[in-house]
Amino acid sequence: MIEGLLGWVKVGDLQPVRLMGVINLSRESFYKGSVASSNEALATARRLQDEGADIIDLGAVSTAPGSPPISEEVEKDRLFAALKEITDNLDIVVSVDTQRAKIAEKALSCGATCINDVSGLHDPDMASKVAEYDGSLIIMASDQRPGDLPLLNQIIPLLGDKVRQAVRAGVALNKISIDPGIGKWIPVRTAAQDLAILDGFDRLRAIGRPVVAALSRKTFIGESLNIPDPGGRLAGSLAATAVAVYLGAHIVRTHDISASLDAIAMAGAIRGRPIVTSDCSMDCDVDEHAVGDMQVEVLGYLGQGMDLAEHLKRIQVDEGAYQLLSRKGSFRILAVRGLSSMEALIIKQEMLARGGDAAIPKLALRCDKRPQEILILGTHAQISSLVRNLKGQPFRLGHLADIIEESWELIDSPERYR
Repeated sequence: MIEGLLGWVKVGDLQPVRLMGVINLSRESFYKGSVASSNEALATARRLQDEGADIIDLGAVSTAPGSPPISEEVEKDRLFAALKEITDNLDIVVSVDTQRAKIAEKALSCGATCINDVSGLHDPDMASKVAEYDGSLIIMASDQRPGDLPLLNQIIPLLGDKVRQAVRAGVALNKISIDPGIGKWIPVRTAAQDLAILDGFDRLRAIGRPVVAALSRKTFIGESLNIPDPGGRLAGSLAATAVAVYLGAHIVRTHDISASLDAIAMAGAIRGRPIVTSDCSMDCDVDEHAVGDMQVEVLGYLGQGMDLAEHLKRIQVDEGAYQLLSRKGSFRILAVRGLSSMEALIIKQEMLARGGDAAIPKLALRCDKRPQEILILGTHAQISSLVRNLKGQPFRLGHLADIIEESWELIDSPERYR
């Protein structure tokens, strides 16, 4: 399960989708409706908070294509008076949108609790400065320039590396969130590329950190709907945001807090809760193997038995093969947590014997005594066979079989949506 902190606000799978209200102190920003002067920032932040914002994102430098370069001194002049006014007068998490470690350091010392870095830690001191103040960090997918990665196959491994880089620099893992960087950050970026990233938004879960959807009124919406003026893109923004939330976004960065509330709430309701089962009160016959509470999460599934059966009937497959083929055609990925090394190794061998597999950590191979997390990869038929076999196995594996069966029942259960 994905859980974290943005400032003092809890974010993740078990939390409501959090709203981050945008205040741009840069007159160069692409959407003039989000621009405020230093004198207007407090009133704007108060309005956004009243509308339902959980977080304020304050930025003083525009990164829109064609925007002029802004010096560090100008960024300071625009940013810090407004930041002080907001942090002195409002009880709300303030994130500062900056690519400069020196600006981030001062912002954190002045009351900001998060840094939103669209450069993807291009400044080598950024992560260590955030760590020094125990701050939260949003890392956007960027290689040489902000937003220069157009494909999820590039974005996902880079963000994974950036998260590990930040942790090595001392940033707490639970305080790191990620942003895939949708938008026309560079002139060659296309609407089709952004639409493809949005369509694959759920793939970002592989990184294991809360995901920010920053889509509000962006160019890909205007190009898709033939609306050149960002002021006319609200409906498109709400539609794109609802899709991102349904596909797993935990934080929505938007210019339109009040208008977004119902769309986000509805998309979250349709998404439902993660498919997670556990047995926290389990007794174990062999104490040395009771290393942690066992938990099963369904990370992914492809194919449902009844749906496949209808396809098989339509192409007139022999009726006796329906059940077997349906189970062979349904694929599952399960994360199992809290196992002993011995339990992990048994599951690995059992899955290999059935033509599936289980990914286990190197520590399990060394019989490490700490709780282990593994991934079980296989068809419905393979994992069902595993479950039947585990029921007669030692340690806690019989209990694990019950937990796996319970997790599968939740895939289609209305209980996930209550």
